[in-house]
Amino acid sequence: MKLCFFHEPELEFGNGGTHIDIRYGLMGHGPLDLGETSAPSQLRVGLVGTEETITAFRQWLDRCRSGIAAKQSKLSNLFPPFPGFSEDSSFHASLVFNERWCSPIRQREVDAVLAHAQGDETVREAVGIFLGHAETLIEQGGPMVLVCVPPKDLLAAVDGPSGGRQDLLDQEIDEGSEAATGVLAPVLAFHDVLKAEGMRLGLPIQMVRPSTYTGERRRKKSNRSQPPSVPLQDEATRAWNIHTALYYKAGGVPWRLLRTAADLAACFVGVSFYRSIEADRLLTSVAQVFNERGEGVIVKGAQARLDKDDRRPHLSDEDARLLLKNAIHVYRREHRTSPARLVVHKTSEMTDDEVRGFRAAADEHQIDVVDLVSVRRSLTRLFREGAYPPLRGTFLALQESKGLLYLRGSVHFFETYPGMYVPRPLEFSVAHAETTLQQLACEMLSLSKLNWNNTQFDGGEPITVRAARRVGDILKCVPEGGAVQPSFRFYM
Repeated sequence: MKLCFFHEPELEFGNGGTHIDIRYGLMGHGPLDLGETSAPSQLRVGLVGTEETITAFRQWLDRCRSGIAAKQSKLSNLFPPFPGFSEDSSFHASLVFNERWCSPIRQREVDAVLAHAQGDETVREAVGIFLGHAETLIEQGGPMVLVCVPPKDLLAAVDGPSGGRQDLLDQEIDEGSEAATGVLAPVLAFHDVLKAEGMRLGLPIQMVRPSTYTGERRRKKSNRSQPPSVPLQDEATRAWNIHTALYYKAGGVPWRLLRTAADLAACFVGVSFYRSIEADRLLTSVAQVFNERGEGVIVKGAQARLDKDDRRPHLSDEDARLLLKNAIHVYRREHRTSPARLVVHKTSEMTDDEVRGFRAAADEHQIDVVDLVSVRRSLTRLFREGAYPPLRGTFLALQESKGLLYLRGSVHFFETYPGMYVPRPLEFSVAHAETTLQQLACEMLSLSKLNWNNTQFDGGEPITVRAARRVGDILKCVPEGGAVQPSFRFYM
């Protein structure tokens, strides 16, 4: 065994500026695409909600326009101020609204949904109201992003167990690995159905909960069986996250991984699994493709099977070949170039059939450098002296082809551990690689910083794996024959 530590990787921002922290990088250098003709300088925003929620959200955005003060704390690096969002701010962009792009939902429409008992039909009915109003905005043209602002009483009726979910530090990465027997059909989540059925609009959707702009979390009845709720983020952090997400969804590129001229053009693929919404079919595979700019492309794969020995989802060699072949094809179509290196992160152990299928797809596209890695959350933990958990970036090589990596942990730049729970490291094993174990681990540390929904950089997963799970949540809600958008902007 060998223990080492990776320093926090830098990211690239506007004008070639670099920084390890997303927020300080944006404040100091602006977004990566600063000065490019494709950079959105005016983000045209469509709004659907009640008169009350639309007004409250607009008022909060107006407050954010000139900046939000930092939270009072000794941890200044963890809680920086929000610099505002205008053409004179760090983003060099502003939000643009128009009455024609605003469609208020009447109270009687909300009351009609609330009159029903809670259930999947109620969720679909609520989504139908929002998308019905959204279609009128799209017909008029104009918006680049659609923001849905549901009221508290509606959310209380349609939020399932995953409503307002946070990424808990101890959750399993592979959510499809449980045995198929005795599995109940999952409760539909309003957020997921809204994104899934909203793909037909051809416009990225941002759902905003009241707590984001009011700073007040909805009170729930005490239930000891439920995990404790995650504390609400401070106002400046909420402003950072919502404006960065809107910038990305409008076509902007806030930051990217730092590359050198010697680096090969790499294509990163995350492969995960999800159950059909009826839970009556075997797991289905899904791949996400990312380049160094973090631009994601979605590829829906073939049906998977549960291995009778390890009860984990796996693909046949032909299905693995077709999945990766399609992923490479879509990558080339979207980015107009072929990758020189292919990296696959899969959320269950790779079988010989899968390795054979993945390598066959790479050979067909004449990709010489291929790294095939299995990733999961580990139950093994490391301990350090003192009260804080191991540093983010701590890496332990267990074997020649297996290691542990802390993507959540104490952070030097923050001068603290910013999490709530004892973090679990990522365990990964290499099925085939032409890159060293240390290089693969360091790369995963960088990939954990490509989360456009969260500007606090200590992400607990590489974006390949995180996106794979989130995309599965959305895809299972897409109706039969429904539109499936290729861009990751429609899923986050």
